[in-house]
Formats: sequence, structure tokens, C-alpha cells
Amino acid sequence: MAISIDPNVWEKPLEFWPERFEDSKVNFKGQDFKFLPFGSGRRKCPGINFAMVIVELALANLLHCFDWSMPYGMKVEDINMDDNIGLTTHKKEALCLVAKSKW
Repeated sequence: MAISIDPNVWEKPLEFWPERFEDSKVNFKGQDFKFLPFGSGRRKCPGINFAMVIVELALANLLHCFDWSMPYGMKVEDINMDDNIGLTTHKKEALCLVAKSKW
């Protein structure tokens, strides 16, 4: 089992619960073995700082420029959040949203 979804490490690991990191002492920059998205030590990703800034900027732009909704007829209960775990992790079923430009 991947460490990111290990119930011995994280409370409710399969739930989307970003608030778990608000008061957490976990260092996401590779110094804590609970969370290593960019590796650690000498082999740590050299672009971690750039990646964190770019992802935040891209997400902010998407949220600012579009109104987001679910496809017609789809309910929250219909979303399948199961993962396919392999060399990379991705959803078993693609997540789909409708983006409507604000302008």
C-alpha cells in the first residue's frame, strides 16, 4: 500500500480532507517520511519550489476565470474516487466537470 493512503499513517486516508494539513507538523518538502511527493535527500526533485508556485498559480487562474459545475444529471454520489495504483496513480474513472467562462 502506498504511504499516502496508509491508515497507519493518516486518519481517514481515502477521504478528500485537505484540512488535515492545516495544523499538521508534516513537512511536505521531503523531510518527513509520511509525505514524500517530491522525493527526499540528494535525489529530491530540484523543481519543488517552482512546481508548488506554478500549481498554485494555475489553480487560482482556473478558479478565477471559470464557473465550475457537474455535468447535467450527475450527482456528487455518482463520483467514483477509487484509484488505479501502478507506476503512477490515477482515477479508475475520469473526473469530469463543466467549465463555463465568466467572460
